[in-house]
Amino acid sequence: MNNFFNEKKTFSIHKKYDKKENQPWMSLYIGFFYFTTISLGSLFFLCIQNISKSGWSIVIHPVMEGVSSFLPYGGLMILIILFLNAMGFIHLFHWMDLSLENNNPTSFKYDKIIANKKLFLNIPFFLIRSIIYIAGWSFFYFRIKKISHMLNVTRSLIFYKQLNRLSVIFIIFFSITSILMGWDWIMSLNPHWFSTLFSWYVLSTYIVTGIGSITIISIYLKKKGYFPFFNENHLHDLSKYLFSTSLLWTYFWFSQFLLYWYGNIPEEIFYFIKREEIYHSVHLWMIIPNFLVPFFGLMSSKSKTNPKIVFIVTCILLIGHYIDIYSLIAPDVKLSYPKFGLYEIGSLLLVGSIFSYILFINLNKKEFSFIGNPFFQESKNYKYPYM
Repeated sequence: MNNFFNEKKTFSIHKKYDKKENQPWMSLYIGFFYFTTISLGSLFFLCIQNISKSGWSIVIHPVMEGVSSFLPYGGLMILIILFLNAMGFIHLFHWMDLSLENNNPTSFKYDKIIANKKLFLNIPFFLIRSIIYIAGWSFFYFRIKKISHMLNVTRSLIFYKQLNRLSVIFIIFFSITSILMGWDWIMSLNPHWFSTLFSWYVLSTYIVTGIGSITIISIYLKKKGYFPFFNENHLHDLSKYLFSTSLLWTYFWFSQFLLYWYGNIPEEIFYFIKREEIYHSVHLWMIIPNFLVPFFGLMSSKSKTNPKIVFIVTCILLIGHYIDIYSLIAPDVKLSYPKFGLYEIGSLLLVGSIFSYILFINLNKKEFSFIGNPFFQESKNYKYPYM
């Protein structure tokens, strides 16, 4: 009898989340999250190169900044969706439901788990955190872009040092906000499930997609003749990063999935069982595009320097990680079984087109040679010693 009433209460509270009009918003949210995190991963990778004072990657810096250019716009659209959800116009986050009465334990609409998390999962604090993420990332992007331009024009070491200091500050800010963002924007979609490893798992996803996008754009520009200094040595190093970050993703995938499955605790393993039932062992199938293809496709140095092989492997990686993001979000937004369809395809094409437009607009405004950077000549003449 208790189980019957609990199921009835859950259905009555969340039935609005199964309405058809929520499907486009869910698809848009997934699309904007996917492409925004690609830009965030690219900006993170750029700052890593600045901090480490890597000489080989200077040639690719314009592409890194170009891929990062979607970050403010995608972040703004995510923020709009979150505000619409908070005001009750759309229904993606169950715990934001205005009909929940989490201050009244005797109420039919009381949820004990959500009530115990209300210090962290409350609408004002959630929106403030989201604004801080987006405003902070956007500030660092525009500031790094401006200093890079001044460095390229003046060739002054003052701006080079400023760029390094700013990159260090961004990495510190990123290390905090990236963890909280994973909890807020994805894991809180299902407030009854928790994983301490989850944000690292999401982080590894957008590092892979960020580097993958940089690689694809670099190969494309090289083929079109706009990127003369980009050669097989730079491609080899990008391929190594793709190879290693794919292994990192697989490590987090293995750690999270296996430990939960081995623990066999019902309230934890339900998260995976639901996805297994909906998408037919999606966690196992994702190993193929996200691990096996880059592992065998990019294992040899010869493959790493072949633009066609790297391009194909990277495209498969980007598709595989979109499937990963979709499987993380969609089952927790809709209680019924969500299927990939026209809404998802349309949203992916729409957001992808906006992403590409902003990317190439920013690339057109830039010089493809960062001649003001003191390591530009090193990058221009870079040769991988073991190839």
